[in-house]
Amino acid sequence: MVRLMIRLPLVAALTASVLCASVAFAHEDDGKIRDRQKAFRGPAWHEGKQGKGGVAGGGFNSVGVQLKSWLPLNTMSAGAQNGNSCWGWVSPAGREYAIMGLYDGTAFVEVTNPSAATLKSFQAGPASLWRDVRTHLNYCYAGSEGGGGIQVFDLSQLDSTGTVTLVNTVTAPTSTTAATHTLAVDNTSGFLYRAGGGSNGLRFYDLNANPAAPAYVGAWGPIYVHEAEVKTYTSGPYAGKQIAFCYGGANGGNVNTGLYIVDVTNKLAPVQLSFITYPNARFCHQGWLDEDGRYVYINDELDEGATVSVTTTIVMDVSNLSAPIFKGTFTNNNAAIGHNIYVKGKLVFQANYRSGMRVFDTTTNPLNPPEVAWFDTYPADDNANFNGLWNIWPYFPSGTVIGSDIERGLFVWRVAGPVATINLVSAPPALVNPAGGTTVDVSIVAGSGQTLDPATAVMKVTVGSTTTNTPLVSLGGNTFRATFPPTPCAQTVSYQFEVRNTAGDTTSDPLRTAFSAASVTTVTDDAFEVASGWTVGATGDNATTGQWVRVDPVGTAAQPEDDRTPTGTQCFITGQGVVGGGVGDQDVDGGSTTLVSPIYNLAGLDEPTLEYWYWYSNNAGSNPNSDSMPVEISNNGGTTWVPLETISTNNGAWTKRTWRVRDFVTPTSQVRVRFIARDLGAGSIVEAGVDDLKITNVDCTANIVGDMNGDGVVNSADLGILLSSWGTSNPLADLDGNGTVDSADLGILLSAWS
Repeated sequence: MVRLMIRLPLVAALTASVLCASVAFAHEDDGKIRDRQKAFRGPAWHEGKQGKGGVAGGGFNSVGVQLKSWLPLNTMSAGAQNGNSCWGWVSPAGREYAIMGLYDGTAFVEVTNPSAATLKSFQAGPASLWRDVRTHLNYCYAGSEGGGGIQVFDLSQLDSTGTVTLVNTVTAPTSTTAATHTLAVDNTSGFLYRAGGGSNGLRFYDLNANPAAPAYVGAWGPIYVHEAEVKTYTSGPYAGKQIAFCYGGANGGNVNTGLYIVDVTNKLAPVQLSFITYPNARFCHQGWLDEDGRYVYINDELDEGATVSVTTTIVMDVSNLSAPIFKGTFTNNNAAIGHNIYVKGKLVFQANYRSGMRVFDTTTNPLNPPEVAWFDTYPADDNANFNGLWNIWPYFPSGTVIGSDIERGLFVWRVAGPVATINLVSAPPALVNPAGGTTVDVSIVAGSGQTLDPATAVMKVTVGSTTTNTPLVSLGGNTFRATFPPTPCAQTVSYQFEVRNTAGDTTSDPLRTAFSAASVTTVTDDAFEVASGWTVGATGDNATTGQWVRVDPVGTAAQPEDDRTPTGTQCFITGQGVVGGGVGDQDVDGGSTTLVSPIYNLAGLDEPTLEYWYWYSNNAGSNPNSDSMPVEISNNGGTTWVPLETISTNNGAWTKRTWRVRDFVTPTSQVRVRFIARDLGAGSIVEAGVDDLKITNVDCTANIVGDMNGDGVVNSADLGILLSSWGTSNPLADLDGNGTVDSADLGILLSAWS
């Protein structure tokens, strides 16, 4: 979970020590607070009582996962406003327990029989949205951003009496905050690691002498550590070394964010071995080492919906701890935010907020593993918001997997092997014909020990909220063909392939997308690198400074340093300052300044789409956030204007906007766009930028081969055009593209004759 520092005003009556002890670290602007929803309340669900299989109460969808039990938050604590992390513990007798953090404490649930998960104990703790738990021997350690240090629970009586006892609370060192963000335990060496809490890095505790009273033995803190995994190497060049894989960065994890590899063998003198980041990094959140010690799989909690559009997992090769290598990323093409990752054997388990648990198999390709199973704990949608599944723990010897959900509580699952492996044989289509008929071929191979039911092989095609199941046609062997049905033009088409075994278990391949269109053409693509007919000024403009200008921008705290075009330099901004100048030297002052596009001919186009990138800043000065920038469109050359949007969000980055022109005006030959930057309030800094305006058109009707006059049919009129062009290179009649209109073109026309 992302942690952002807050600044508290000094209150003269409070000493610094009182502040340190009382602040609960509210994580200002954190996504979990912004998106917070009420907890689901209801009875516990157990397989075989209310129903059986992968759907509980009709609310959860899954593939390759069987739900065994579900305990909503209220069944574990009446005061639980939210859930957070989870972990597992196996008693010396082999009984299995799920440990789940709640808003008001920690719940201990027996899952030895996963279909009869039973709450054994609840232990109160400091109230907090964030709590983390870990285990070592017969002890559980719990820390939270609510402070209070680390609670130590004795689990030795869980089997016999169902009793959990709080035996200690560790607050050392008292010189740092009592808050904790996450915990890590290296069970091999017997050390507990406390990550985050305030601006802390790692704090170290020795569990060997007395695990009920962890002794503080050191720290490593050049950066804020959000999460950590610590491994004792038992073989190879690092044998005997205790290595911490730390995820975070400076300024609360937001600067120089990435993976920090630290040798913590000597607790008094830790050594940073390396640091590595990755493309599109926003907030390096958490990761996990594979069982071979070669690859680390990492999630970034702030990239989805910002620098990337789908759930993205980063892969690092850490064979050489001093020189890790970025190996790439993989995705399941889902929009949800990735949160926590764990690796068991060849399977990568991910808790991805609104898309729930996602399981990937690295057997054949550890750098781009296919998704083989999933269970969605947030039925409403898979949007990039901070709701749904927080954590997963897949390490019970029985194969049981648990997951902790923010709103819905504890889930207990079994993950089955894949029913089948599904792969595309032909390339995935970027466009599908709105009239239907586009085909794609797939290979479906039964999993080990699985017997497939070929009649259940379908392609699920979704547009908006409507899903159509199209049966696959066997081409022999393991190959099947899918044919797309008619789809609404200019819409995104999501599709995936699904098949069941004879027992009714289902598997599907990752969700893919295409676009419904006969073709997509570009009307204009203006990066502003050269003058292209844009004008500055309109009736009523009265800004005294900050008028629009096309330049290579000089950056300030409010204005971009670079244009948006990856290979360009020029863009339109409001006023060009000088290097080293003040933030308000050339901002918009005293009124409005208007940037007007040239005229675009969109007449007769089926589905024109307008996109542009903007920069906007209005969060400085004595009266911030008091202005805005209207964006408008006209289809009569600028006589009248229709609002597209009014920009007031201070993103501090180039932001893309896309609009369907027909939603605002009828496409004509006289379409223009304008941007109005304005300073109408008192004492605010207003800066804006525009770059990379592009207009594309979606053709909804495919061209008919041989229809040379465009009337929708091939007939004698087209034959006349072809014959009059005989022997020439007329491209309209040269149907085979060989450079000459001849008998081959005549044959093509006659075969298409209406």
